[in-house]
Amino acid sequence: MPTPPARPTPPARPAPPGRPRRRARLARALGLDRNPLRRPSDRAEAWIRVGLLAIFLVAGPMAALQAGGWASHAATTAASAQPVPSHRASATALPPAPAPGYLNRADQGTQTQAGTRWQSTRTSAPTSEVLAVVVTLALLALALLAAQRLTLALLTRRRLAAWGNAWSRVGPQWSRGRP
Repeated sequence: MPTPPARPTPPARPAPPGRPRRRARLARALGLDRNPLRRPSDRAEAWIRVGLLAIFLVAGPMAALQAGGWASHAATTAASAQPVPSHRASATALPPAPAPGYLNRADQGTQTQAGTRWQSTRTSAPTSEVLAVVVTLALLALALLAAQRLTLALLTRRRLAAWGNAWSRVGPQWSRGRP
């Protein structure tokens, strides 16, 4: 049995002129495109930023899970180490219940009960877990931003030194005959 002829595939649609594709725009925004005017230090700076972002996206959740687990373990350990009677809590007495009017004189000596509301002064375990996770992520972000600032300062120092060397070679050619 003969096979039917294969359909020709339509050619890939080129990007409209003047509007680069999404990936190219992202690469240009991050400084990772192949622009010949970019200095090597600019490319290194872009790769450092991408690397630090990747570290935050990978290490952030792992550190947050560890911090949450640690806070949960610390809360359960602290709760089991304390004896129950020494737990401090504040009580608020609710208004007394009115005596029922349908009772006869024989029931006058009975007591009516009033409710109380107990409120613990300790923070709950989920609150400490969430706080540990948020603080861990904030500290990781601050540490990575500090690392970025330090590396960018070193790159800027190297960039300015290279610029000074290039100017010392070219500058005398431009200043001939000028005071």
